[in-house]
Amino acid sequence: MQAVRAGERYVLDLRGYVCPYPQLATLRALRSIEPGAVLEILTDNPPSCENVPSVVKREGHEVLAVEEVERGVWRIVVRKR
Repeated sequence: MQAVRAGERYVLDLRGYVCPYPQLATLRALRSIEPGAVLEILTDNPPSCENVPSVVKREGHEVLAVEEVERGVWRIVVRKR
């Protein structure tokens, strides 16, 4: 799975994947984008709403939002430092 550029942001659609894959894919995507870029992660795995932000912060990046965008689907918005 690769982050796809959508305007000024990158989108990583991880619906259908369970832990630890969302954390690993997020870290891989953050390595491939430029500092300051915003990455939106879409997930339907509730534990990822805690696990992905935790690993992102531990790696020194900024979590901008975690929000439910539709029933059972969340968007995690991250800025690469």
